[in-house]
Amino acid sequence: MTKTAEMQKASRAWRRRGQTVALVPTMGALHDGHVALIRRAGKLADRVVVSAYVNPTQFTSRADYRQYPKRGAADVQRAREAGADVLFRPKSLYAKDASTWVEEVDLSRGRCGAKRAGHFRGVATVVMKLFGIVQPQVAVFGEKDKQQCEVIERMVRDLFCAVRIVQLPTIREKDGLPMSSRNLRLSPLERRVAGRWAKAVREASQAGAGRSVAKLKFLLRGLPGLRLEYVEVVEGQLYAAVYLGKIRLIDHRPCRRKS
Repeated sequence: MTKTAEMQKASRAWRRRGQTVALVPTMGALHDGHVALIRRAGKLADRVVVSAYVNPTQFTSRADYRQYPKRGAADVQRAREAGADVLFRPKSLYAKDASTWVEEVDLSRGRCGAKRAGHFRGVATVVMKLFGIVQPQVAVFGEKDKQQCEVIERMVRDLFCAVRIVQLPTIREKDGLPMSSRNLRLSPLERRVAGRWAKAVREASQAGAGRSVAKLKFLLRGLPGLRLEYVEVVEGQLYAAVYLGKIRLIDHRPCRRKS
């Protein structure tokens, strides 16, 4: 389904019949992490809508936007197998003269927000648009994008959105790397380095909140092609982002408390 009017019509029909609707917002290139979100949504509502929209306003690099993985036919199959009723793939959610934005100005500071100007404004705006189109009672997000989840929850609270936000723990590959559509763009060598990066985040978090930042910087020294963008501890969680070649990767882990 690609037309917003058709999506709204379908959702209204479900709700008139007393059926509940869950939304799983994605940017497509569905992987096992998305499948877990879809299956959880299926347990929470009668109907599941998966959106697959590469949102241009949350990218700080036009090249990153253009190169974001797109797997249209595969996404349709994967969403269906996971239990989705609709894969909503709008061509655009912005009018040519669009001038309305949603912006959260507290939780979006620091971490990724400090490095990606306007990113969370784009995220909040597109999620609000999807809420208006799909009209879900529940929306399911992955905790891999933890700061994003915090921003969305605050938006829902502050704007009195009639939707419940459900978060699922980060789904990881066997080597600990958080599942992400961007992983598809890694070369074989970069993928191996990415696994070592994920291991370093886990090990650094075990050093405790006071030492984890320095520990991670030490562990990342010498990893080929990797550049640390930021690392910080927020409320007992170690957050970090790196560039591996041209691919940006994020991760977070709870810091071990002193015994």
